Amino acid sequence: MRHVLWLLLLTTLPALAGKSCVDCHAGAAERSYALSKHGVIARIEAGRERRRTPDCAACHTFEAKAPVPQHYAKKTSRTEAREQATAGCGTCHSPRYVAEQLAAAQRGLAIGEMKRREAEALVELARKEVSATELAQIDKLLTTLRDENLRDLRLGLAHQSPDYQWWLGQAALDGSLLRIKGALGEARRTPGPRTAGPGGL
Repeated sequence: MRHVLWLLLLTTLPALAGKSCVDCHAGAAERSYALSKHGVIARIEAGRERRRTPDCAACHTFEAKAPVPQHYAKKTSRTEAREQATAGCGTCHSPRYVAEQLAAAQRGLAIGEMKRREAEALVELARKEVSATELAQIDKLLTTLRDENLRDLRLGLAHQSPDYQWWLGQAALDGSLLRIKGALGEARRTPGPRTAGPGGL
C-alpha cells in the first residue's frame, strides 16, 4: 500500500510543484514535498481553481526575501531564510502553531546533528586503528549519513514530511550510525597488520 501511495503522489508532482522548481530540485526535495502534508493535499486538490495548500513557489517566495536565499547556504544565511519562510507559514497558520512546529523541527535537527557528531568521532577513531581498506568502507558510510540521511531529515523537517523526518531521516541516521559502529567493531576483531592513517600509530 505504501508503494502505491508513493507512485500516485509522484505521477502528478511536476504539475503540483511547478515545472521550473522540479527542473533543479528533482529527487529528494521533490519527493519530500510530495509526501508532505501540503503535498498530499495538493495531490487531492489537483485541478481545482481554488486550493487550500501552497505549492513550492508559495512558500519559497517568502524564503527568497532573505539576503541569501539558497537553501544550503552558510548557517547564518540559512537562519535568516528560515525566519522568512516561517513568516510565510503565518499567512495560513496561527503564530502558536508555527512556533511549535519550528521548535519541533529544531529539536529534530539537533538530534540528527548529535548522531552526525557521534559518527564523525567514531570515524576519527577508525583513522587511528584500522587499515586503509576498512577505513574506506567506514568513510563511505559516513558520507551516506551526512549527504543523504541528514539531507533527508532536513527536507522532512522543512516540508513537514513524516516519511522524510522519520524513515529517511532519523531511522536512516540510526541505521548508518549502527553500520559505522558495526564496521569499526568488525575491523577491530579482524586479525592482521594495521595500517594507521594520518596521525595514527
